[in-house]
Amino acid sequence: MPAFPQLTLYPVTRRANSRTVVNTLPDGNIVAFSDPNGAWVEWEMEAKGLTAAEWESVQMLHQTVSGQWQTFTFLDPVGNLLAQSENFSASAWTNGPLLALTAGVNDPFGTSRATRVVNAGQAAQAIAQTLAAPGNYLYTLSVWARTSAGSNVTLAMGGVSQTFAATSQWRRISLSANPGQSAAGVTFGAQLDPGASADLFGMQVEAQAGVSDYKQTGAQGGVYSNARFALDGLTVRAQSTDVYDATIRIVSMGN
Repeated sequence: MPAFPQLTLYPVTRRANSRTVVNTLPDGNIVAFSDPNGAWVEWEMEAKGLTAAEWESVQMLHQTVSGQWQTFTFLDPVGNLLAQSENFSASAWTNGPLLALTAGVNDPFGTSRATRVVNAGQAAQAIAQTLAAPGNYLYTLSVWARTSAGSNVTLAMGGVSQTFAATSQWRRISLSANPGQSAAGVTFGAQLDPGASADLFGMQVEAQAGVSDYKQTGAQGGVYSNARFALDGLTVRAQSTDVYDATIRIVSMGN
């Protein structure tokens, strides 16, 4: 599936919309419920200072999907791409079989949403999540980590990894890299050595060069595989021969 090109798209406005269905019964009582098929997300991005090549990449995608007609993959520029960013035992995660997870640990925000992770195996084990995202974009993976056992934590995306020495104090560690994969689909995760133990909290993946404020996620992460252009036409203003300003609107019904 085609994907929206990786560009600098700020400022950006993101709106989440929902629909409530209301039934009025013959006796006058009202029954209301949320319609999951009526929810959608929309982004309006002020793409300023695009080069000619960057603008052409947007035009090419617009032509490929025939405007509003077909869908493409869009990575939320202001979101956490991972789902269930704090619930490492959720089905969104693929964890090493010999990892023991204990939830309800004190976290860096003063609540109890962190997880203690113990690797009881004889080989390295990881908490990982695979995203249906382009393998040749620049990403930043981050997580809060601490340990009382002198353990290391290794962050990895695709074939790129970096090892960090955790301490007894919470520390947000991060890895920025381009996985350099030709196929769509990248695995992101935090890995522990054999016998290692660490507390982890708030894993995040962003399609940008650095880490930003943490965004907690539930069942929906920031990868939208059925996004569409909101309009059949594109409007651009040429500031010079290689500087373009455009307003780009994208919508996605659910994920």
